[in-house]
Amino acid sequence: MHGKDGKVMLYMENHIGTIGISGNYLRELTEQTVLQCFGVAGFSQPTLIDRLTGNSFSTVKITERNKQLEITLHVKIVYGVNIPAVANSLIHKVEFVVQDAVRIPVSRVRVFVDEIVER
Repeated sequence: MHGKDGKVMLYMENHIGTIGISGNYLRELTEQTVLQCFGVAGFSQPTLIDRLTGNSFSTVKITERNKQLEITLHVKIVYGVNIPAVANSLIHKVEFVVQDAVRIPVSRVRVFVDEIVER
């Protein structure tokens, strides 16, 4: 269950009624949050092997399990920064922003640093 097609990905009930949260919204919120973090140069691109083998590659993958979100990120990091610190910062910031915006718990944020680039 990815949020690429813009269809409603999650439903949430509250005292007013049912709220649908689109996958596009979650993906865009996550992307903007990641790009605002210090040390992040951008998102990784699929490799030639991914393209040739037809592997689905997503820079931001959001899945829902047991009414909680799991987020996987593939990023480029700027050369010279503390990679574990940037990855840890990404995990905490994405978790906080998404939970604050949609009030759905984030159970896991995985960060894959696929490239280190010079600015």
